[in-house]
Amino acid sequence: MSPAYTAAQLNAYPGDNWLIPNGDLRNSRYSTLTQITQANVGTLKEAWKISLGICPQRNATCGSNEANAVVVDGVYYIPSGKADVFALDAATGKLIWKYTPVFDPGTPGGGLSDGQYNIGTGGRNSGVVVAEGKVFEGRRDGYLVALDQQTGRELWKTQVIPWRKGGRLVAHPIYYEGIIVIGTSGGDSYVRNDMQAFDAETGTQLWHWNIVPSPGQPGANTWAPGEYHYGGGAMWNSGAIDVKNRSVIIGTGNPVPWNSRGPGMNLWTSSIVSLDVFTGEFKWGYQTVHHDNWDSDLAQSPLLFDEPYALTTSKKVRVKVRVKGKLVTRTKTVRSTFRSNEAVAMVSKFGWTFFLDRKTGKPLVPTPEVKVPTMPNVPEVNAWPTQPIPQTDNVLNFPRMPNGQGRLCANRQPTWEGNAPNGKPFKLGCMFDPYGPDEFVVVPFENVEWGPTAYNPTLHSMVVCAVDTRTRAFAQVPKASQTLVPGVSGVGVLGRTSPTTTHTGTLTSINVRTGKRIWHQRWDAPCISGSTNTASNLTFVGTTGGKTGKGSLQALNTQTGALLWESPKMDAMATAPPMTYTVGGKQYVSILVGGQNRDDPTGGVCAPAPCGRGDYIYTYALP
Repeated sequence: MSPAYTAAQLNAYPGDNWLIPNGDLRNSRYSTLTQITQANVGTLKEAWKISLGICPQRNATCGSNEANAVVVDGVYYIPSGKADVFALDAATGKLIWKYTPVFDPGTPGGGLSDGQYNIGTGGRNSGVVVAEGKVFEGRRDGYLVALDQQTGRELWKTQVIPWRKGGRLVAHPIYYEGIIVIGTSGGDSYVRNDMQAFDAETGTQLWHWNIVPSPGQPGANTWAPGEYHYGGGAMWNSGAIDVKNRSVIIGTGNPVPWNSRGPGMNLWTSSIVSLDVFTGEFKWGYQTVHHDNWDSDLAQSPLLFDEPYALTTSKKVRVKVRVKGKLVTRTKTVRSTFRSNEAVAMVSKFGWTFFLDRKTGKPLVPTPEVKVPTMPNVPEVNAWPTQPIPQTDNVLNFPRMPNGQGRLCANRQPTWEGNAPNGKPFKLGCMFDPYGPDEFVVVPFENVEWGPTAYNPTLHSMVVCAVDTRTRAFAQVPKASQTLVPGVSGVGVLGRTSPTTTHTGTLTSINVRTGKRIWHQRWDAPCISGSTNTASNLTFVGTTGGKTGKGSLQALNTQTGALLWESPKMDAMATAPPMTYTVGGKQYVSILVGGQNRDDPTGGVCAPAPCGRGDYIYTYALP
């Protein structure tokens, strides 16, 4: 039975156990294990493989199986996209117990659905957490549950966000000093999202904090009157716990509707935010996209680490000086240096990494506000005139705008030849280009997704997965044409996304001290799984297999990116993050292989059918 883990235990880099889906409270995904090395990784063999039995049809109805397991004292815990939870023998894969949720029966006229809750094609579930003899899961129907660690029996259940209004949970819960912290996700429906904390023993709510502030709260004046009632801000991944500063740091989603909102920056959507972990009190926020009209929110989990930074800034001030006995006004340049060794890093969907101080939210690398186009004469566009762009290397390969702006621009693809749905040609644009109702503007779109980033403290680097060449054509839906329907997608946008079969991928190592690339790879298919690093300077990452839908697990040299080993082809796409642990002194590397709905490079069809989807766990060890 797991104890009430201390902050020190959960904040330590993982070793024999992998206690949290992202490894530790900092989301480092860095294992101290060294049994598997660069010299012997080439001999890895399959130790066990199982099917979870939840995807017999092996098609899109299986949902997105992207969860990361946790391993505690030889037991392997993992959820499915449909909210089942499995406890397995971590050395053999043998089933110990399975939890199958019972969903609400529904009531007539109940809102989103008049019948029983139906998980449909399922969805992503990033993991569970184990502590105090319980397994905690956030379910897609908006409930947080606590299960008995030994039997899987449901001990308590509490509603975090109502599913009938479009609410759901996709981020894994975080356990910290007797509380469970979890963020809500209403997707792009008209639902107001928040962060909440619960007592781990009883499930009683302890606090909540709304992403879109109510009147009188910090940031409320950045919204038009009445818009705070919905507003969006869904959280797609879990936060991180800053133990030293007693904070939970999160990344928030885009505002809703996507366009035709009133003027304003729309805080705290598309932002990095720090809250007091015990009270939910707002500490600081940094918005990465002002008045986001492009779904360019923060899908990854924040990554915390301690590295030295010194950012020198300068500004011109007017001062009075005495010249030949007369006071005159002169311009003087004043320089100041901000130093910090407590950083949070977060990669945006546009491929830029924001490095901020964990105590204040101040940037640690130059991040100027760059002027971007607006449409002042088009009603309801309300585009913000500047956007923050870190002056660091991007992980994507889109062309850049000239004149030092650094904005990414869409490539010409066959997708955008011919006319848009309104009969006019598509307009190729760049990130932050506004769009109105009369033309479809093509921009880079959702290029860095949920696959987590891994840190290496000895190399001062992080490895980032991305989807390259994905673009979308946007057109505005005027406010008068939008209808607020709780639980129904409220994106307020017409558009078309480039087909998944055209997307490529990138895998990039970034120096966290400088923001510069160490190495960079371009893949033929999207990089979705995310990465894991070990103290042997190995990086493990999953592949999709491209149009074949037959993925693999790779081991790379973390310093150079050189491929050291690749597993035989698997039965489906590897779109979940790998992890590593030991049982009986033997190190294993394991990954859930099931594919996902978001960016299927097979286009949903591959031969021989069915393929690409599944419910497998593949686990490897040295012979």
